Amino acid sequence: MQEVDVSSENVDPPDWLPDPVRIARVVCHELGRERWAVSLLLCDENRIQELNRTYRRTDEPTDVLTFAADEQRGVDDTEAAIEGDVAVSLPTVERNAAAFEVPVIEEFLRVYVHALLHLAGYTHDGYDLSSANAMDHPMLGLQERLVKQLDKEFLS
Repeated sequence: MQEVDVSSENVDPPDWLPDPVRIARVVCHELGRERWAVSLLLCDENRIQELNRTYRRTDEPTDVLTFAADEQRGVDDTEAAIEGDVAVSLPTVERNAAAFEVPVIEEFLRVYVHALLHLAGYTHDGYDLSSANAMDHPMLGLQERLVKQLDKEFLS
């Protein structure tokens, strides 16, 4: 199984959206995982805030939410499939891209790769993502290496 089911709610998929299946294929291959099934919801800030409030008890919008099918899976379980749901707020991704002065495709890659790593069992619990040394964290360093690799494919 190698699939990504993409749906949208309250937004139209933009012309700039890179292929989520190709992204998942690259990330999962780099992680040594050959089986994956991801449901990707592209949505607006209201919908992601509703999901965040319902499932994370945080009443505010965010850029990405990840719901792993197996929250107990570890990163070393390479025999297990990467499975779960991902929600991405496209308006938040676009705003963050402008704020960080990066192409919107790069920012989408960043949040989607981040979500895929969570589905594979990676965590950054207790780590401030906005800190100056955030990329020193193993998950975030891996995320940025993968984004850089994917940037070459999608932005060249």
